[in-house]
Amino acid sequence: MREARGSWLGCRWWLWALLLPGMVWAADCDLNIGGLDAAASKKLLASLQVYLPDKDKPVEMGQDAQVADVARQGLEVLGFEHPHIQVHLADRSCRIEGDAGPPTLIRSSVVQWLGDAQHDEAMQALLRAVPWKLGDRLDQTVYEGFKSQVEALAHQHGYFQGHWVRHAIQLDAEHQQASVTLIYDAGQRYRLGAVTFIKSPVAEHLLRTLVPFSPGTPYDANLLMRLNQNLLSSHYFTHVEVQAEHEQAVDGQIPVRVLLTAGQRNTVAAGVGYATDIGPRIILNWSRPLLTEAGHSIDVQTQFSPIQSSIQATYSIPLSQIQDDTLQWLYGFQRYKIINTITDSTILGPQYVVKTATQWRDTFFLHWTRDDFSQTDGTTGRSNLLLPGMTWARSRSRGGVDPSWGDQQVYLLQAANAALGSDANVVDMHASFRLLRTFEEVHQLLFRLDTGAIAASNWANIPPTLRFFAGGDQSIRGYGFNALGPTDSHGNVLGGHYLLVGSIQYGFQWRPRWRPHVFVDAGNAYDSLHGATYKSTGFGVSWHSPVGPLSIDLAFGLAHPNHPVRMHFYMGPPL
Repeated sequence: MREARGSWLGCRWWLWALLLPGMVWAADCDLNIGGLDAAASKKLLASLQVYLPDKDKPVEMGQDAQVADVARQGLEVLGFEHPHIQVHLADRSCRIEGDAGPPTLIRSSVVQWLGDAQHDEAMQALLRAVPWKLGDRLDQTVYEGFKSQVEALAHQHGYFQGHWVRHAIQLDAEHQQASVTLIYDAGQRYRLGAVTFIKSPVAEHLLRTLVPFSPGTPYDANLLMRLNQNLLSSHYFTHVEVQAEHEQAVDGQIPVRVLLTAGQRNTVAAGVGYATDIGPRIILNWSRPLLTEAGHSIDVQTQFSPIQSSIQATYSIPLSQIQDDTLQWLYGFQRYKIINTITDSTILGPQYVVKTATQWRDTFFLHWTRDDFSQTDGTTGRSNLLLPGMTWARSRSRGGVDPSWGDQQVYLLQAANAALGSDANVVDMHASFRLLRTFEEVHQLLFRLDTGAIAASNWANIPPTLRFFAGGDQSIRGYGFNALGPTDSHGNVLGGHYLLVGSIQYGFQWRPRWRPHVFVDAGNAYDSLHGATYKSTGFGVSWHSPVGPLSIDLAFGLAHPNHPVRMHFYMGPPL
């Protein structure tokens, strides 16, 4: 009986680990060795790559013997102690054949942790997940891989003095049996100590709300990563460095130092764009992420276009947790043109924003709005509403600026009462859904649904900004922007009490950056459930640019006698 241990085994395993991902074969090799399954064959070929002849070079003298020797060693690592193989190398060809022989089976296995790891659930879970059982074929690459998992998890969980008491494979070559022994003494688990922030422009009590642990918490590298991510997501800093050196531990507690680099005092973004429905537009945004030591910030967004121009300023005050618990003051002004109506809308009021652990963003608000609107026939109106309400929103996606998976949900409920100074009694409800899924990496489906209902005691005092309209590149694409809805006797669109618009779009990944698609849209803004429903269909293509998807659609309004074509050009992700 002998032990299988030593540097050759470790180096060979690491060589395979490096070669397996993204393998480029040196030569096509026909491997026909009896007794090998597909996984073992793949590992053996991986170990041989650096020894196989290059496709463009002749076979060197003695190279076949070298390949045969390495193959035998590789088979021993895979649990075949007595292989019989032959190697045939020729220019541009390779053939390895023979029989692996009887496999070495695991007769006994002892895997054990000592020290604090005996009470660590993660270490115990790894112990329960030993990747072999009695009677399995010995695979020393699996053994070495598991050893590395143990060492990595132990280091991640703060067992910095951990060491192997014994790690060995004892081979009984005569009976093709092996005994595996792994005993790891993790020793003491270190703990996380107090956090010190270096050069922070933000009040320390606010930063401490971002620390996901308290002094004395058992060390976990994931907690330090969460601290780093929490600080970066606050948008106050451009660089965060979390230091926790176990050599500086006192009584088993590691002090944590955080070096912070403040971000730019002011951020300005400008852009020029074009959308079919609203024409050319200019965008200018300014933000100051850190106004005061207390973490106050301000954000101003402006947009100018022939159809819709607006300015909105938001002043944010963090409360118990930065970014996740915020009091905001909102001011906005918008000039909005809907075919025959121009509306000047002002909004002002506080709102409380909280982010939940389930990724929902809940906003509770009290908004005062004033809308002055005029129509081309000379009719004018004014509406003042005090609207308490709330929104619930969640958006998830994978794939960056061109997501392949995602969903979005937004719900809004707001109301006004004449007894509280409003010009009408109003209850307003909205809900919108987006669902994006990709199948087999090339087939993409996008579903969209927008619904809403508004009840009011005095409809004439409800401004156009609250009424429902349909049509446009984010609605029913075969019709103009907000061109659909209930009309008056002159055909002017007035806006409806209800909204129901849905869409389904199928896209195919034709080229790496190109995705043609087809779609169907349907719905309308209604005053009753018996109103007309409009449909449109069409096709388009999206190009994944470096700054995000650019899309162009050709849409056909099916209710028009001549089915005129509308073109829509827009930029941005579908969610």
